[in-house]
Amino acid sequence: MKSYARTHRRPPPLAIAGLCAMALAPEAAFAQETEDRDDEIIVLGTREQGYRATVAPQTNKSDTPIKETPFSVQVVTRELIKDRGITTVGEALRYVPGFSPQVGFGASNDRFYIRGFITPYNLKNGMRRSAYAPDEQLQNVEQVEVLKGSASALYGRFEPGGVVNFVTKKPLDRSFLEVGALYGSFDQRRFTLDVSTPITDTLGIRFNASHDDRDGFRDFTWTRDTFVAPVLQWKPSADTTVTLEGEYAWKQGYFDRGFANDPIFLQAPRERQFGERDARYENEGGVASLFVDHRFSQAISARVAVGYSDFTKDAFYYAFGFPPINASDPSRPQVNRRPSLAYDRQKDLTAQAELYARFTTGAIEHKALVGVEYGYDHWRFNVTNTPFGVNIPVDFYAPVYGQRATPSVLTADGAWNSDTVAIYAQNEATLGQVRLLAGLRYDWNELENRDYLFGAPVEATRRGAASPRVGVTWTPDPAISLYASWARSFRAQVDVGRLRGGALPKPLIGESWEAGVKTSLLGGRLTPTVALFDIERRNVAVSDPIDFDLVIQIGKSRSRGVEIEVPAVLSPRWRVIANYTYLDATVLEDSFATPGTRLVNAPEHSASLWTSYDLAGPLKGASIGVGAQHIGRRAGNTDNTIFLPAYTRIDVNLTYEFDAGFGPMRAQLNALNLFDTFYYDSGGAFIPMYPGAPRAVTVSLNWRMGGAR
Repeated sequence: MKSYARTHRRPPPLAIAGLCAMALAPEAAFAQETEDRDDEIIVLGTREQGYRATVAPQTNKSDTPIKETPFSVQVVTRELIKDRGITTVGEALRYVPGFSPQVGFGASNDRFYIRGFITPYNLKNGMRRSAYAPDEQLQNVEQVEVLKGSASALYGRFEPGGVVNFVTKKPLDRSFLEVGALYGSFDQRRFTLDVSTPITDTLGIRFNASHDDRDGFRDFTWTRDTFVAPVLQWKPSADTTVTLEGEYAWKQGYFDRGFANDPIFLQAPRERQFGERDARYENEGGVASLFVDHRFSQAISARVAVGYSDFTKDAFYYAFGFPPINASDPSRPQVNRRPSLAYDRQKDLTAQAELYARFTTGAIEHKALVGVEYGYDHWRFNVTNTPFGVNIPVDFYAPVYGQRATPSVLTADGAWNSDTVAIYAQNEATLGQVRLLAGLRYDWNELENRDYLFGAPVEATRRGAASPRVGVTWTPDPAISLYASWARSFRAQVDVGRLRGGALPKPLIGESWEAGVKTSLLGGRLTPTVALFDIERRNVAVSDPIDFDLVIQIGKSRSRGVEIEVPAVLSPRWRVIANYTYLDATVLEDSFATPGTRLVNAPEHSASLWTSYDLAGPLKGASIGVGAQHIGRRAGNTDNTIFLPAYTRIDVNLTYEFDAGFGPMRAQLNALNLFDTFYYDSGGAFIPMYPGAPRAVTVSLNWRMGGAR
């Protein structure tokens, strides 16, 4: 049994002050080197490019530079992923402004909040898929693109906070091989493979694989997963590219229900488990996608894409009771529990056809897009519980494990299906220093909420929704762009219940306003951005106060704030990314929550900083990385009876690259949460609170052969 000793250690103030000073004080030699060169455009290599990308073509469906796009777009580059030495998508996004982590159901995957709103769907190479059952892997990801604000004008059914797109690695034009091994805290063992080779002059293949096996920092917890991702790319001509991709993922582990939404659980040691040892989950599934890109001329090109994913989650766990605590004896509170079995299957299909054109009308240059899409997401589920009234409580302060009860009553058996046909168009018109973007998408939805348990007749609900967006960018100087935009989003609410008359709720509508400034200074080495945003979400389905089995549509919430991001290359050896977010995310109307209560997992203040420095001279090949992430105090549940305390987490690493005589080697020592700070990763409405991990140290070794990836 693990120790329940709980420590509260804060990072020494001098360490944080020193870290900030290190990031803000550029080298004197570099300052002299860049003096009087603000207008010069410098072509940077991969290492010197640092932690910013100039374009995000998949997320924006355009090759327009990010600096000239009237929306916030952040990119987690391969360079940042490599420098930080992280292995999960949740860790990869920690240094994105406006981002808050959310532990997935049973701690089986990573979920995200963007600008105060959860992301129920993600994109992979621009193709939509659900986020509940799939477990996104980082091994085959080239970069992660985050489009802030309403994305429905391009992608349809999304929350108004933003969308995350995972861009995968593609075959290289030369042979490449990289193998890696990692060992770390909690007996973590990880092995990775990345291999790419041309088969012919026009055909190439790339294959990524990983296997991870670890224990957890909480009692009974463990995880084991295997992932493979082949990619085949054919270029029959200079104008045509055909890409076929596949993924298979299998993950098994302990189903960790975290801490229930009751203030007493804030007293629990982070290691303590309130389930039994036999809880478990198994996630399994795959992705298949086909992309055909063809350029008809310098002015016209087209893309056809089809993506399908199919994932299952099979779980046995100990759900908290209602209420989670029995305090009839205040000195010995009992945690109410009931064993549960749950099975979920999520299937997603997206098929797109898009036509791109460049043309001029007088002095105006146009980039136009028209597209059509068919897609569906089908969710089949069932839940089996113990008979009504069966409870196997455990002592909160001194749990004794070993109680058993068998789930034998089917309590839920249903399906949530959404089928969509959509058309969309976008035009970017440029006249001198001004770029105007206008886009519109219309979705026809057919929705089904099936209940197989009671066999109620089902009649499909048909809904339509228009999602426009407009924006303007003014670039008075090549180094600066000012922008403003407005967009509307929608998301069908097929999975939240029914209204009193039996109908499904109307779509959830979001409206977002944004304005900001994007700059490129010091020849592109310093690219700060500032964004002000105001998002309102309405038609939110909330519990009916008269009948808890139904919902009413009076929910309304608002998120507004400021984001600042500063990627910088302070010298050819020194890379930095820093950001700060102020977020005011509150409930405006609700059937239970008081107006003015804060949205869950939405800290008012958050900030982060990561910096890496490559050493020189006798230490050439070595680099040091230091990072800090601060998450402010945030609501841990919807009625704000729980607030998760603010925390600052410090991460460090040391990397050494050298020639071993048979190819380049890369050794890395990583320490996450260096000062062993106690913190909570996330809270939520239906998802319990999860404490963050203590200090974790890993050592990894990678060997590479062939061209750089």
